[in-house]
Amino acid sequence: MSTIAAIVLAVAPPAAAATPSAHIRIEHRASELYPYDPSYEQQGPDYPATRVWGEVRRCPAGIYNLSASLIQDGLPTVWATSGRGAGEITCDGGTESITMSFYRTDPLLHPGRAIVRFELHDAYGGTTLTETTRTVRIPR
Repeated sequence: MSTIAAIVLAVAPPAAAATPSAHIRIEHRASELYPYDPSYEQQGPDYPATRVWGEVRRCPAGIYNLSASLIQDGLPTVWATSGRGAGEITCDGGTESITMSFYRTDPLLHPGRAIVRFELHDAYGGTTLTETTRTVRIPR
C-alpha cells in the first residue's frame, strides 16, 4: 500500500502548486461608431469604426501578440489602426487591458451585434496563451 501512495505522490503535483490559467474577458458593449480614415495620407474617405475592450487576467510575465477579429453579418473586418506595435501586449503577471478597433469598407459597420475573438500568443514561440469569443453590441 505504501508503494502505491509513493507512486501517486511522485506523479501527481500537489493541488496547491497548480496556478490558475490566464483568462480573457471581453466587454459586452463596443464603442459607438466613429469616423476612421485608413489612408496613409489621411485624406479620406472616412469609414465607421468601433473599438472593443477587454482584459487579460492572470497574465504571466512576458510579451504577447494579440490576434483580434470582429465579424458582423458574417463578414470580417480590418484593424482600424496604423500604429506600429498594435496588438503587442506586455504582461507583468497580473491583469492587463487589451483593446482593438475595427472597420470595414463594404458593407459598412453598423449598430448591432458582432462577434469578437481575442487570442494572445507568445511573441517569441507563437504558442497560444489564452483565447475567447464573445458577441458584443455596437450601440447607436
